[in-house]
Amino acid sequence: MAAQAREDAEQLNQEKMENMMQQANKHEQEVRDQKNDIAELLRQIQRLKTDLEILSKQKVHLESDISECDERGRKASLDAQERINQLKAALQKAKQNMALMLCEYQELLNVKLALDIEIATYRKLLEGEEMRRVF
Repeated sequence: MAAQAREDAEQLNQEKMENMMQQANKHEQEVRDQKNDIAELLRQIQRLKTDLEILSKQKVHLESDISECDERGRKASLDAQERINQLKAALQKAKQNMALMLCEYQELLNVKLALDIEIATYRKLLEGEEMRRVF
């Protein structure tokens, strides 16, 4: 009986040992898998950090470009406004010159009209004088 109990105990111990070995192998494989997963995640993190640095540099560069474009736009706007003001001033001066020339033209037309009337009067006088001499 003792031999039978010993055999049963050894067999039970053997089964437990095999069971524990299987569990140990299973846990060892899980640890290896998790280490591989961690290594892969670390590689991904490194790639993402590199991508982040590149994108950050691009962002700074783009912000700089935007600032430069904004500044050029403001300068162009100010230059355009100055040019508009100059053109408005030139237009106003041209209008004033035109008004002055129109007044001078009216005066010249009045003088011409008066001269035409005077010439017509003298012509009639001369024709009348010639008619009297002929008779």
